[in-house]
Amino acid sequence: MSSPKSDHAIALVKKMIATGQLKPGDRLPNEDEFSAQLGISRNSMREAVRALQAMQVLVARQGDGTYVSSLEPSDMIKSLNFAVDVAGPAAVVNFLDVRKLIEVHAAEIAAIHRSESDLRKLVAIHESVLRLEDPEVLIELDSEFHQTIAAVTNNPVLSALLRVVSGPTMRARIWRFRHADQNFGALRREHGVILDAIQLRDVDAARYAMWSHVSGVQKWVEANPESLKAMERD
Repeated sequence: MSSPKSDHAIALVKKMIATGQLKPGDRLPNEDEFSAQLGISRNSMREAVRALQAMQVLVARQGDGTYVSSLEPSDMIKSLNFAVDVAGPAAVVNFLDVRKLIEVHAAEIAAIHRSESDLRKLVAIHESVLRLEDPEVLIELDSEFHQTIAAVTNNPVLSALLRVVSGPTMRARIWRFRHADQNFGALRREHGVILDAIQLRDVDAARYAMWSHVSGVQKWVEANPESLKAMERD
């Protein structure tokens, strides 16, 4: 747990980064020097460094010291994965809300900016979804389809956020397919509608198709609360 002293130390390091005194890739001074420079104790410095490492702001290199990370938002967002994984199945509906916002925006951008190369990738994934029957492979292809659409936005932060919130929502999708859509008919149809809209550059249709696609899972989870308990036991 953090303390006021370690919180103060974290704030000091963040200020140094924000003002350019510490830049991505810079090596931190040793503990004695750095704690003296900031006017804090070595214990507070250690706590601050551990916390900033957990947030991917600092990285430790064994035998070499501690460095400022790349500070790429998409990399630092990965630290949210643990919080998402332990959030519990009851939070799935909330994550689906967030996922819906991200995915609808991504579909809109994809309909506007997709290239022929992007379209070929989506078509290839969809054709595999139509052809294959292995549930595990189909789930992987479903994720690849959505990540490919997100990649068209050329926004690594958006793509990273989608990966983070996809974990618990993917489990919900697996349960829905297992109990209500065993032949993956809804997945195939809905992907086809999304793909057609993106291919035609129909922004409104792409937004609505993606909204319906994600909302279908959300509505199923809300209507089947016992599935949440089953997910927790699985």
